[in-house]
Amino acid sequence: MPRKSLIPVFLMLLVFGLPAEEEEGQFTVLFAPYRIEWNPHYAFTVTEAQVFTAVYEGLVSFHPGTLRPVPAAAESWEFSEDNKRITFKLRENILWSNGENLSASDFRESWLTILSPETEAEYASLFDDIVGAREYRSGLGLKEDVGIEAPDATTLVVSLKQPSPQFISILCHYSFVPIHRDFRKLHDWSAIRSVPVNGPFIIRARNEKEILLDKNPLYWDAESLRIDRLRIVFSDDANQIMKDFNRLEIDWVTSGIDSTQLAIPEALNITPQFSTTYYYFSNNSKVWADSRVRRALTLLLPLDELREERLIPGVSLVPPIPNYPAAEANFPAPEKRMEEAIKLLEEAGFPGGKGLPSPVIRVPPDDSVAKLMKDTWSETLGLYAIIEEVIFADYYDAVKAGGYDLATLTWTGDYADPHTFLGMWNSQSSFNESGFSNPEYDALLNEAATLPFLQRFEKLREAESLLLFSCQVIPIEHYPAVNLIDRRFVEGWFPNALDIHPFKHLSPRLGFDIPGVAKAELDTEPFRNQQVD
Repeated sequence: MPRKSLIPVFLMLLVFGLPAEEEEGQFTVLFAPYRIEWNPHYAFTVTEAQVFTAVYEGLVSFHPGTLRPVPAAAESWEFSEDNKRITFKLRENILWSNGENLSASDFRESWLTILSPETEAEYASLFDDIVGAREYRSGLGLKEDVGIEAPDATTLVVSLKQPSPQFISILCHYSFVPIHRDFRKLHDWSAIRSVPVNGPFIIRARNEKEILLDKNPLYWDAESLRIDRLRIVFSDDANQIMKDFNRLEIDWVTSGIDSTQLAIPEALNITPQFSTTYYYFSNNSKVWADSRVRRALTLLLPLDELREERLIPGVSLVPPIPNYPAAEANFPAPEKRMEEAIKLLEEAGFPGGKGLPSPVIRVPPDDSVAKLMKDTWSETLGLYAIIEEVIFADYYDAVKAGGYDLATLTWTGDYADPHTFLGMWNSQSSFNESGFSNPEYDALLNEAATLPFLQRFEKLREAESLLLFSCQVIPIEHYPAVNLIDRRFVEGWFPNALDIHPFKHLSPRLGFDIPGVAKAELDTEPFRNQQVD
């Protein structure tokens, strides 16, 4: 979760407000400044992935601790004998927030909409395990041939091309949520003030700086909710955030943490996360599409030294995962890397780097790796690199827009499987922003899909090794999840590898009182004349 759910830590700032006794049931939430894309078909970041757990719900959702898929809109499912057909039974009492019935056909039509070639959805390729899905989204097949059926209001049947061990986990992703029929065909939701949803909360008011959400009284599991109101605030003032956290005005911080200002050391939680920061080459130019050129320039970088400075150095794209063998780029010893780099450049037709165009490196502000790349290539090859800095709030749009030769992302897995890091480099992937295309790589992924558990992991490792050897991807570090949250006073929040925490499970332990600390009153001033319901 770039998608995914793919994703830079600077976009992961998030704070929960701990309610005082007089504001029972309210959480205040703070994110780093970011423009939420409310249409799930076009959302991309972990910020949206977390916010969407409040307003949308798919057939299944993540267990807050184990991340295993648990029943959500579907109360049960069963596999056919060959594991290629799944029958989901929806709950009888699920409604849209406007009171209309939500049926299996809403899921079917929403999924077919995201697969439509006209939609060009970010995560459409997540559906590729379904019969006919890839062909339809690629414009090579028919909608009628996609293996999604809704024989009645509470039954959804999905046909798979082959058994897919990760498919139920993939369904936890927000791309699989239903969208109300009146909004499925609309791309731009920026001017829309209210949309029927099926999640535990509904939007009451919003503007660029704040969002208010109330408990959805029509949600099928409304009685279990312990939060009556969510308040989402957007800010990047780290000093103020720490002050507010220490005053208990906000209670969950995931980025911009200054531990020197922390008054509650027990609240600091650092846990492993299924996340990698990496740099990658765009293949939209013949020069950078040549793996010899990419590998040569990468060999010249002092990556060992750079990675040593990181909390969890990353030499692989897929973070460590049980039973998954580590992949390697198979670099020579440091003292031999210059020699191999010069040899590769000569083979590619650029002796000594002569004739290479100036690479454009698109990064967020103050990116130390980009500066190191520029300095290193200037010193070793006389190659001048151009650094383009884009502010955090606009960075993902800039990545999708193209026009660069290298860029960086921090990708957090959308589900707990190596494929969430490797599938995006398939030439048919809808979120292959790089244009990377390698028939051997695609074949390894396709073969892996037909193999049992351990053999599948070994084949995926082969694919990752090819990716690393060709230096299409340059991993830097596996980013941990760093949170400030005092779990003595919030139930339902568990450290997990995806650092995603569904709002419906969160429950403040109410009634506690800390002398001398008062909670700020809810400020509704920003919402005057901006009501959405």
